[in-house]
Amino acid sequence: MMQVTHHAQKRMTKRGITKDMIDFTLDFGETKGDRWVLNRKMIEQSIGDLERKLRTAKKLRDKGGIVVVAEGESLLTAYDFDSRKMAY
Repeated sequence: MMQVTHHAQKRMTKRGITKDMIDFTLDFGETKGDRWVLNRKMIEQSIGDLERKLRTAKKLRDKGGIVVVAEGESLLTAYDFDSRKMAY
């Protein structure tokens, strides 16, 4: 986690930039030297990626979850989560 200096906090407040916006930029932006850049095109792409992930999360919720079994870098199997059987 990055330490926010007093100067940065003052500038963020003055410019209407929230901690969530900073975190989003650090997560989805592109590094250019000592800067993280997040332009409109990158934001639109990030929104699309997040919408796809949200759709997948909702499908997983509707299924009740799944279990993925892997060893090292190999996917061995996957199956529906069954809490009654404690399948994990």
